[in-house]
Amino acid sequence: MPAPNRMVQPVHFEDFDGEQFERLVFAYHLRSSRWQTLEWYGQVGGDLGRDIWGVRENGAAVCIQCVNRSALTFEKGAGDLDKAVTGPEGRPAAFRFVCRATVSADMRDRIKAHAGALGIGTCEIWGGAEFEEYLRRDAESLLLRLVQGVAFPDSADDLKALVELQTPFPSLVPMHIGER
Repeated sequence: MPAPNRMVQPVHFEDFDGEQFERLVFAYHLRSSRWQTLEWYGQVGGDLGRDIWGVRENGAAVCIQCVNRSALTFEKGAGDLDKAVTGPEGRPAAFRFVCRATVSADMRDRIKAHAGALGIGTCEIWGGAEFEEYLRRDAESLLLRLVQGVAFPDSADDLKALVELQTPFPSLVPMHIGER
């Protein structure tokens, strides 16, 4: 008999406070890309519109702004872009907003146009559902740890398997992860 369908419920980013959301975004980027440097400025305040600042292996600077709000407004987006280009590191080659909420096409277009006018080559805007899918694709172990509260195992082999999701542990990992 075939197994019944299972639904994967969305992550409730609205349950995260600002620091928890930024930590999840930082942890995701740390695991999903290669960096010369990656720094989390937002955890101490006074971030000048740059919650996370990274330099990719090719030397390109990337500013990542976490928007743990019910909406990304033009004022918020433009303000963060304006602060980042005049910040201590100078103009980033790319800017990424990671939001908990959905972002309309019109708002994306307006904010991206503002970024272009400031000389930022690439501006990405991820809504909550997009960020969740990137997490599920690139760093599902973070969902286990930071969303579902799964404690990481003590043994090196079990920890490696959990992080790489090669061999799910029935006692630790929800069934949908091992059923890809």
